Amino acid sequence: MELDGFDELEKYFRQIGDNVQKAEEVALKAGGEIVANEQRRGVNVSDKQQPHIKDNITVSSPREDKDSGYFVSVGPNKKVAYRARFLEYGTSKMSPHPFIEKSIDIAEGKALDVMEKIVTGAMK
Repeated sequence: MELDGFDELEKYFRQIGDNVQKAEEVALKAGGEIVANEQRRGVNVSDKQQPHIKDNITVSSPREDKDSGYFVSVGPNKKVAYRARFLEYGTSKMSPHPFIEKSIDIAEGKALDVMEKIVTGAMK
């Protein structure tokens, strides 16, 4: 018994795998941007002359964790992260204003939809 076309099939599946991996990174970044935009929309801006949290919310490049796979980090950068913690969890003199947690609740479905479309589009 002889099989023809096996090399082409193997090449095809390898190409799909490469496309999906690239698409996964694009999808993670796109989903992260949706959550970041919701965070920017949900955080209050003070009238103080200082770096505002809203202007310092970032989405990291995709990274890989051996246990959980690829991910992006979304949230305030190091310049304002300490102040964001006060807003998110509150202090002894201020009630919490959880814009980070709320952004995930609001944007999760839309982010997942966009990510799914990007990855499935790469498979076609």
